[in-house]
Amino acid sequence: MLAALTRHRFTAIGVVAVWIVVSNLLTVGPPDDWWYFQQAGRVFTGQVPDTAPWEFYRDHPDVWIGPVPLLVMTPLSLLPNAVGGSVVAIASAVALPFVCRAAERLSSHPRPLVVLGAGVLAAPVWVELATTFTHPEDIEVVGGALLALWALKHRRPLLLGFAVGMAAGGKPWAVGLLALTLVPLPGRRWTAPVTAVLTAGLPWSAFVVVPGTLDALTSSTARVFAESPLGLAGFAGDVYPSTVRITQFALCLLAVSVAAWRGRPELALFVCVAARLLLEPQVWDYHWATLVAGAVLVDVAGSRRGLPWTTAVTFTAFQLSRQVLPEATAWAQCVPALVAVALLALPALPAWTRTSRPLLPRQRSAAQDELISE
Repeated sequence: MLAALTRHRFTAIGVVAVWIVVSNLLTVGPPDDWWYFQQAGRVFTGQVPDTAPWEFYRDHPDVWIGPVPLLVMTPLSLLPNAVGGSVVAIASAVALPFVCRAAERLSSHPRPLVVLGAGVLAAPVWVELATTFTHPEDIEVVGGALLALWALKHRRPLLLGFAVGMAAGGKPWAVGLLALTLVPLPGRRWTAPVTAVLTAGLPWSAFVVVPGTLDALTSSTARVFAESPLGLAGFAGDVYPSTVRITQFALCLLAVSVAAWRGRPELALFVCVAARLLLEPQVWDYHWATLVAGAVLVDVAGSRRGLPWTTAVTFTAFQLSRQVLPEATAWAQCVPALVAVALLALPALPAWTRTSRPLLPRQRSAAQDELISE
């Protein structure tokens, strides 16, 4: 039976993820956190009086989701919650086996049993952004990170810049992935960074030029949760200052830069989210979804061992984060940062960074030509 499950590993991962999502939809109902997209859909289609589409972020500074995913999801957001939210939830579950498949394609030595174990362990964490919290823009970040690593592996600077730009444009904390564009690639060195900045920034340009938008986005009224690491450090109940958000982005950039410098770009997504969790003022279960996707990527594409230990540790920390005691939840969010430091200390896998196909056809020597002619 194990051999059959391993052979059909992606189907098995998809079945587990969809089963959890459908079970939650039937018992709890459609997700409540879909309102971000419903709110944006009404504004973009002119259903909110006295608010133009380009004034959306000025009037709703609590929405930290990029304009591209909001616009893409507008048709579904206009449907009743039981329809639009449920469709996105099930589609989010179906995305997990594709994430695992993409991670396996990035591996030089794929191990099907590791893929199966990592995917099944990731499913209960991944579906949190599909059921309790519906955040397809986080899936955009994961997809952008996977596409960026594929572009690195195959030496495609333009595609690399586009991929990380889309990720950073979808969720501001993913700005850390922009550090991947600094990895040397053939061609002009500015191609990837410039493409990334333009891809991330241009969709925001129509909104940030509206007077008052930048002030609204940089002013926060959110309070620091006691269950967060910042709450553990003594900031519980305080207003979350915008300077800490900038520090969070800088820490994400630093973590990914170290991963790239160490020759371990497959760690980029995991270390970026780990840095985010360490300075996140609020605690929501869906924050762990992108982290577990990064853990799958580490175990499948960059691990030397035959066990999905990074995914297993992430799954365990996630379960601890759901405990009632605030201290347990706060300490659990510190675990990914410790794991990230341990992963960054390991040497790189030389084979991972090689392109799977030569950039130019190999030239035969004179001796080889003579042998062929004989």
